Amino acid sequence: MTGDAFQPVRLYYAIPDRASVTRKLGKLGCMTESPRDDCWEWLFKDEAASLRFSGGFDDVPAEKRPIVIGRLRFPAGGRMTFETNAIPRAIEGARFFGPRLGSGVVAMRCRLVNRWFSADEGPPGALMKTLDRGVTVADPREAEAKLKREFAGVRTKEDAERAAADFMKRQTESGDDVPDVEDFPLYPEEETPDFLDLANCLHLRFIRAAEHWRGNTHLTLNAIIQRTFQESPGDRRSRGACTSWTAGGTQEPLRE
Repeated sequence: MTGDAFQPVRLYYAIPDRASVTRKLGKLGCMTESPRDDCWEWLFKDEAASLRFSGGFDDVPAEKRPIVIGRLRFPAGGRMTFETNAIPRAIEGARFFGPRLGSGVVAMRCRLVNRWFSADEGPPGALMKTLDRGVTVADPREAEAKLKREFAGVRTKEDAERAAADFMKRQTESGDDVPDVEDFPLYPEEETPDFLDLANCLHLRFIRAAEHWRGNTHLTLNAIIQRTFQESPGDRRSRGACTSWTAGGTQEPLRE
C-alpha cells in the first residue's frame, strides 16, 4: 500500500523491561496490541501518518486503512524485535521509536534479506519467514581483526588513506558479497540520534538489491560502496534515496 519494494528487515533491541515499553506503546494511537499474533502492530495512522515512504498516507485507499507497517515482539531475555517489510520502513521505524521509547531501548543488531521478491513467490506473510532461513551471522571480532591486520604499521593520515583505498580495491576485486540473509551487529555508542549510520547501511543494501533486480548481479556491496563514494554528494543523495529508486526491468518487484 505504500509502494515499497518488499525486502524483510528485523531490528533487535535490548530493553529495560517489557512492561515499561508496552506502557509507552499503549499511549500511541498508531500502536495496537494483537494477542493473536503475540505482537504490537505499528499502524500507518495518527502519529505515523506524517511519515513518507514511496507513497504517503493519502496514497493508501480509504478502505484499506489503517495498514500495518511493522510489528514489535518481545522474545524472552529482555529483548524486543521490530520487524517490517521494507528498508524505508525499517529506517523510519528506528527513527520513530527511538525518541518515543527512550534511551533505555537500544538497537543492537539488524537482520535482512538481501534481495527483492516477485509477486508470484508467495504472500508477504510467508515471505517474512525467509528472515530465519539460511542466516549468516557476522562476527564483529573477525572484522576487527582483519582491519587491524590491514592497518598495521600505519602512522600517517596519507598512509591510512592509501591503506583504506587499497583495502577497498582488493575487497571489490575479490568478488566477495553479502549473504542472502545477513545478520550483523549495530554500534549504538556510535549511532546518531537520527540513525544515520543504520540508514546508510540499509540504503546501500537497498541499492544492491535494486541493481540485482535489474540484472546487474555482478555488482557486489563493496563495488556499490566504492562507486557511491566516487560520486559527487548530489549524485549520492539521488542514488541513495530508497524511496525514489526505480527498479526498471520487465518485471515489477513485490510491493506493499
